[in-house]
Amino acid sequence: MSDSQPVSKILLATGVLFAGICWYLSFSLTAHTWYTLWVAPIPILYFSLRLSGKWAFAIAFAGYLLGRLSWVPYLLSVLPMPLVLIFTLILPLIFALLVIAARKIMLTYTHWSTVFAFPVLFTTFEYLLFLYSRDGTVGSIAYTQNDFLPVVQVASLAGIQGITFLATFFPAAIALILFRYKNKLPVRTLSFVTVGILVATMAFGIIRLSDTPSAKKSVRVGMATIDEQAYHRKYVAGEDRNLHLANLYLQEVAVLAKQGAKVVVFPEKMFTVQDTGRPVILQMFKDSAIAHQVFIIASVANKKADYYENRAWVISDEGKLIADYQKVHLFEGEVLDTVRPGKERALFHRNGATEGVAICKDMDFQQYILGYGKSQSNLLYVPAWDFVVDGWMHSRMAIMRSVEGGFGMIRNARQGRLTINDYRGKVLFEANGDNGTPTLLTGTIDAQYHTTLYSRWGDWFSIINAVAAVLCMLLLVRKK
Repeated sequence: MSDSQPVSKILLATGVLFAGICWYLSFSLTAHTWYTLWVAPIPILYFSLRLSGKWAFAIAFAGYLLGRLSWVPYLLSVLPMPLVLIFTLILPLIFALLVIAARKIMLTYTHWSTVFAFPVLFTTFEYLLFLYSRDGTVGSIAYTQNDFLPVVQVASLAGIQGITFLATFFPAAIALILFRYKNKLPVRTLSFVTVGILVATMAFGIIRLSDTPSAKKSVRVGMATIDEQAYHRKYVAGEDRNLHLANLYLQEVAVLAKQGAKVVVFPEKMFTVQDTGRPVILQMFKDSAIAHQVFIIASVANKKADYYENRAWVISDEGKLIADYQKVHLFEGEVLDTVRPGKERALFHRNGATEGVAICKDMDFQQYILGYGKSQSNLLYVPAWDFVVDGWMHSRMAIMRSVEGGFGMIRNARQGRLTINDYRGKVLFEANGDNGTPTLLTGTIDAQYHTTLYSRWGDWFSIINAVAAVLCMLLLVRKK
């Protein structure tokens, strides 16, 4: 096939702008438009097949860069400028290189199966990034699909990599169909395969969503955040401040218990405790758990001699400390604040069933949280702390771990979202605490583990993609 065909400059510019706007909306932390991701790459991939390699690289880079600009204001609020520039430019650069590689394969070989080149390469890139990035799965395009529940179910089979594959396969297929049709090449098989994959995906998702959870194994849970201004008031001494904050949270235990809550989950870093004052405050929470007959999950910053630990206490309704979890995955700010990471997951038993606890950033790490699914945890409790603007996205990233692992989740975030979701990623109850005002949320959730293929087989789909990506690289260097 021809390596270059004439394209109107106006049409080309319109296509790049259209792609950029669609990516901008899909990546946006506030727009939440999942559907634009499925059409954004179409003009870029189609024009790349009609243009020279240099032009294909240029339009791919420009279009994706426009889309990634939606994250710049957020990144500037949490990262220094040099890192913002690197993050903003490196992803469009890699995207453009992947487009060039996929373009070469689709132009060199006439078989319809070349349509898989782009999704295979892109999915493999994300998978390798997840394995070695200090930020885990942050930045995956799969998270833009959180509101598209039928497709979200694919994560129970293949992890979020399955969603990434679908979201890049569809536009690649449409672009190749249009290109082959214009060049009078057969498109019937490719069209049938494209429709078949989409129909199978939707059918699986709809069937899984139609399952009715058992009401017999449900539990009522409650969450609360206090007024964020309480953290900025002046107190007589540091210890008095922490006792005051602890009492504010303990007041909410009684409120939530009256609403029927059997488990109360508080947000991350409710207050700071030192080893000398820890027994007193811990006993206060134990006494409250006994008095109101509830389980309490309380997260504190535990001050040591020259470092901190980010911990989550799990206190039973009998007043026993049944888990004392230390956060394993830290964000950069915690590292700079001398917070030390833990090493192990925290599993415990409530009413004879296995449940678990993790903290905020832990949920960004797919392989780590998969361990809770492999342990057949019924529920996962997650104290968290968001950065206001990323509350929706960060909560949905965590929810995707539920779909992969087959467990329900209760997540309480300071300056973020309070969510209760089931094993299918369906948000059952939600409250918005972005503005730091006191927030309460109670709801009932199915406390039952649902096995998933992904929790059993792990990254089987990603490994297949990695092997296929190696074959793609071999095709690039092989003669036609």
